[in-house]
Amino acid sequence: MSTNSNASQTLFRFVSLRNPQLTETKRRNLGFIHRPKGIAGIFDTAVSGRAASTAKINAMENAVKSGNFANTSFKTEKELETGIFSQLLIIGRKISKKEKVNDQDLAYTKSYYATLIDSNKELNGEGLKIFDLLWNNLIYQVVSQKDFYVKEAITHILKAIHLGFAQNMTIDADVLKANGEKPLENALNGKIVLPKELFVEDESVSGGSSVASRTASTVIVNKITSQRLTNEAESALVAQKALHRKGALQNLNSELEKLQKSYYTSKYKTEQVTYAEYQKKYQPQLEEYAKLSEEIVQLEETKAPEEELQKLHERLKELEVPAFEFSYKNEIDISELQSKLSPESFDLFIELFSDVDTENASRENIEGKAEIISGREMRIGERVLQIDSGLQSFNEAISNVQQEISVSTQTALENTSLPQQQYVNLGGASIPVIQNTARTPMAYSLIANTYGLSLMSSRGFLSFSFEVEDISWEVANAKIIADTNLGHIEENYGNISVVDNKITLPASLVNKFSSIYNFRVEITFANGREAYGDVQKIANGEIHTGMLTLKPVKADPREEESAEPSKRKNFGIKRLGIADYLKVVQSVHAYVPGEVSNIENVMASELRHKSSVARDYSEITDTTSKSVETEKVSDTSKTSRTDMQTEVAKELDKQQSIAAYAHFSYNPGYKLDIGADYANNTAQHDSTRQAVAKSQEITERAMERVLTKINEERVQKIIKEYTETNVHEFDNRGKSLTTNVPPQHITGVYRWIDKKMKNQIYNYGKRTMFEFMVPEPAKLHRLALAVSKGQVLTAPVDPRKAPEPWNMASPKAATRELLQHWADIYGVTLTELPKENVEVYQEIVGRPNSTGSFGAVGTPINITQNYAAKDMKIQYYMDRNSRWHNSEFYCSNGKGGERNLNFGGRINQDTVWENGLNLSGTFNFLYRGRNIEDVTLNVTLYCKLSDAFMLQWQTENYNAIIKAYEEAYKKFQEEQARLDAEQKEKEAAAKEKQGTFYRYMEHDVLKHNCIAYLLQDYLNVLGQNFTDGDKMENFQVFLNENLDKYTALAKFMEQAFEWEIMDYTFYPYYWANRKMWQEMYVSESVDPLFRSFLQAGMARVVVTVKPGFEDAVQFFMTTGKIWNGGEVPVIGDPMYMSIVDEMREPTGKPQGKYWITRVPTTLTILQDKSTGLPVNQPLPIFPETDTDNCENPSELETETSFDHRDVQLSHSDKTESTLD
Repeated sequence: MSTNSNASQTLFRFVSLRNPQLTETKRRNLGFIHRPKGIAGIFDTAVSGRAASTAKINAMENAVKSGNFANTSFKTEKELETGIFSQLLIIGRKISKKEKVNDQDLAYTKSYYATLIDSNKELNGEGLKIFDLLWNNLIYQVVSQKDFYVKEAITHILKAIHLGFAQNMTIDADVLKANGEKPLENALNGKIVLPKELFVEDESVSGGSSVASRTASTVIVNKITSQRLTNEAESALVAQKALHRKGALQNLNSELEKLQKSYYTSKYKTEQVTYAEYQKKYQPQLEEYAKLSEEIVQLEETKAPEEELQKLHERLKELEVPAFEFSYKNEIDISELQSKLSPESFDLFIELFSDVDTENASRENIEGKAEIISGREMRIGERVLQIDSGLQSFNEAISNVQQEISVSTQTALENTSLPQQQYVNLGGASIPVIQNTARTPMAYSLIANTYGLSLMSSRGFLSFSFEVEDISWEVANAKIIADTNLGHIEENYGNISVVDNKITLPASLVNKFSSIYNFRVEITFANGREAYGDVQKIANGEIHTGMLTLKPVKADPREEESAEPSKRKNFGIKRLGIADYLKVVQSVHAYVPGEVSNIENVMASELRHKSSVARDYSEITDTTSKSVETEKVSDTSKTSRTDMQTEVAKELDKQQSIAAYAHFSYNPGYKLDIGADYANNTAQHDSTRQAVAKSQEITERAMERVLTKINEERVQKIIKEYTETNVHEFDNRGKSLTTNVPPQHITGVYRWIDKKMKNQIYNYGKRTMFEFMVPEPAKLHRLALAVSKGQVLTAPVDPRKAPEPWNMASPKAATRELLQHWADIYGVTLTELPKENVEVYQEIVGRPNSTGSFGAVGTPINITQNYAAKDMKIQYYMDRNSRWHNSEFYCSNGKGGERNLNFGGRINQDTVWENGLNLSGTFNFLYRGRNIEDVTLNVTLYCKLSDAFMLQWQTENYNAIIKAYEEAYKKFQEEQARLDAEQKEKEAAAKEKQGTFYRYMEHDVLKHNCIAYLLQDYLNVLGQNFTDGDKMENFQVFLNENLDKYTALAKFMEQAFEWEIMDYTFYPYYWANRKMWQEMYVSESVDPLFRSFLQAGMARVVVTVKPGFEDAVQFFMTTGKIWNGGEVPVIGDPMYMSIVDEMREPTGKPQGKYWITRVPTTLTILQDKSTGLPVNQPLPIFPETDTDNCENPSELETETSFDHRDVQLSHSDKTESTLD
């Protein structure tokens, strides 16, 4: 039996990456078909005469569009098949189809090419003419892609001529070196090379940035984007106007409070000064008057004579002093307000508290036309404005302003969305969801808003916002330059963050314009880029949309813009070279003895055995029982009678014909026709007349009883019993087989068997490789991250950290509107507030003694708890005690002082007001007087909820809201933990599936990036829409030429590369934009590789080209065009020509030297005896003859270490055994 069956196996496979072996690209390398020297045409002229900014391929396309060459070009394939190139076309097709080229074909091509050259083997006139015609037509078809079949026919003709060229070439050592021992075979595999000077841009072309970044943005915002920007601007304007108005109202409120305080302070001081002057002026008279008054009182008590009293009264009358009277300017006075309020606040005050038509007044600037008529009237042009008659005090004005602040706050809250962070659970980890709206980078919206009355100032602001790609486009500085009716204005803003991929500048040009003539914005981004925008004649309230112009990036700031052509640079893509697909094939070289595995000792006359038994037993029993019983009874009776008579006449005509035929002939070949004709014509006429008299009686009775009993018993009894008995017996009781020598002690030595393996590397395929360097590879994943709502958790917002206008940092900042807003969010019921205003009334009646004089009398007035008196109205009525005396009366003014109510008449009756109070608790109302018969005071305190109570109420509800927030956040954390735990359980159950899911996600995102690199003009090419309709009934596909082009691109991109086996490596976060470092660093995933993907600042992706697509990919990388089929010509790039030449090498060749490895086995052998199998050699050995090709020749075995032994075992003649 032969043992030379040495089977081999593949041990493992791997890929080796390397640069291509440079090949000979000159004309002596017959593997390439070049355009001969001296051939030029219309396309060479177009390229050499093109403009500096025009690419070569564009220049040739323009030459095609001119139509100058179309008249001389080949129109159809038939023209070539029937013309002078017909025979060459036939031969060329054979070459392309790899069919055998016979001697006649070789002779024809050789002789044909001989007619095209002179004695020096250079092209003659006819040769130049032929090649000029063929090559110009080929280039025309390549550029225009006019006719696929004409292009293929020209290619075949050139291949046939190339075969003739190879036969007429002088074969020397250089030719053999370049083409091998059989140059003609290399010529049959020749590939056409397109002229480099026509298809490859010169290296002198500036290699700055890509086209997209070198040119200023000229994109015009489309209608959809413009409408979206307009809608967003209108919505944002409502909130922005409310916030702007709120700020203006707060300024007005603050200024009014200062004016109020100043007014009351000034009024009190003025009153004190006036009263002091009054006393100083009339001091002698007053003292004499008081002295006489006291004397009269004493005389009256002693009942002095009337005449004496009359004299004193006469003298007193001469000393009568006028009562003290004090008047002060009104609280609300237009001239005073104009001088004390800021221009913006004054305009707002007039707007709020006058009868001005704000809508019409705001349409023109009327500055300088305002004229003060009186304290409550002013003239604007022809119109007189009056302050509302109901407004008399600062308190009323401030109250109204605060109400307006509340309205503006509520409007801002209702028209803005509170940003909330959402989390999605991915793989057991809660990941923040980046919620970004789809944006159009650099699209802006602008609106100039002027409003209200503009008497002292121009009231308005400009709102400007624009969209960006991501958060790396934060604004480092923004400069506003405007020419307005107020002159040239410049403003600067810095450090503006990106929110939802949008940047909104603060309200600019605030109160600095009524009309804008020119507007310019210059923006410097944090990433170093710059943009600008210009708008002229901005109308009030009109929304402008457009695109900012992004300034080009220059590699060197000193570099000037060049007008050189935009060569396809393929930035980010690098052609690596060749990937060798290698495998290690292993085969047996020899078996050799190894270490001792066991030693067995058997003593003389010994019988020994050992046995082992293994048994396996199992039994399964299943029993099932089921019973169902159903009964149904129904009873139906029906009776119907009629008589029936029926007459029926039928006429039926049927015609049927069948025919068959067969023909056979020989002329000169065999011809057989078999056929059949079958026709069936049926004409059927039914005429039915019926006269019916029916008699029918139906009686139905049905009883149904269903009784189903199922007793299912399944007994599955499996008994599996397996017994294995192994017996080893050593019988050393007999004598030697050939002698009578008694038994001897025996020692058996077992050896392990090792085998030596031969290992050889084989090349089983080659691939062209491309390398893509992708910055921030997970960026597309982040932008597209969308999850179902069921998986999203929304984190509650802390009111203390919320942005404006929702921020509620402390109880003092907690307005009623904010408290109600947050209470609605967290389900808190605010404690009910008492009514805001109450009145406290107190009547005071005083009757002094007979003299009419009395000191300070106090009357406590209890102010309602939790309220504070802000205003006091005093209605008074008093009589003089004596007609000969002036009367004095003083009462509390609520501010710690007194109000003088002195009078000289018989009766004093009036109403006075005290404003600007802040009284709480018990107010002790004091009054005193002289010469008062009686007095009646009606004191009314107008109270509001006190500041202390409101702060207490705010604090109470604020704490309730914060507590509700903390509870909501605690529930959020618990729900988050629960989802994390559930997700981790699911992850543990489907870890392998999850890993596959992540790999697909990485694969698709990286593939997306790579295709974007390949397309260069990515945004305008990928993602086109070819469908319409939102329902099944109106859905349609746009069928046009663009669909064919787009599908051709899709097929090429998907099929030309081996995307499914691409190799990628992730580089850490610090290779990304510095602004993204933190976001990347905290990116988390339970899958380690996917976490590396999320945190990657750069990715290196290596993709191989699918076999057969190498030339088409190279053509696309050079021209940006997809080859429309057929054999692809090679661009004249030496690097790629080397790749093409190497890719044509056959596969399956051994690579390098083989080597020997020693592998232990589980086999054992007993020393010094037979192997037990009749073979040519004890154990197989396969000697190697080529020892020089071995890496370690000393390990080779040339002969076996095992011998044949004709030894047999023989037991003794004894029959007993220990097994019996």
